[in-house]
Amino acid sequence: MTSARIPLPQAPADLLAGDLHSDSPRRYALRPSPFLWAATAAFVAVAAGSVFQCVAAYAGLFSACVAALTVTAALATAAWGGERRRPIAFEIGQDGLTTWDRAGNAQYRRIAGCAQWSDRLLALILVPAKGRSASFLVAADALANAGAFRELAVRARRCAQEHL
Repeated sequence: MTSARIPLPQAPADLLAGDLHSDSPRRYALRPSPFLWAATAAFVAVAAGSVFQCVAAYAGLFSACVAALTVTAALATAAWGGERRRPIAFEIGQDGLTTWDRAGNAQYRRIAGCAQWSDRLLALILVPAKGRSASFLVAADALANAGAFRELAVRARRCAQEHL
């Protein structure tokens, strides 16, 4: 059997583009954020320096270097593991996000909380159907499209206000 072609009524192009833009789901890829990596590196450096100063006062320079290197290695490993667990793509839904991990598994989660720091960073609390809530950090430089960050911020604020 062959498929039939059914002509559709013509609609104004701007009406179709407006409807498509506001209601259609869009998937956005996330790339590693230089902003978050710099903040993480600064945190690791401050923590290692603090450990060095504390241990050097009591146990000497050699022990302080060993302790600082141990703390640096532990924090860097934790940061790398956190980066590997981060989603690589997301799609904005009606009241939440669908996120994809590196294995290609998708999970839909509701947005329960939102905090925004200027136009640079968005912190979301995502709640799955069952299970524990998870935090999701989105830096503006992790998205290729600046409009996607603004759209996510607006949607997240609206969803978070509904849960108050």
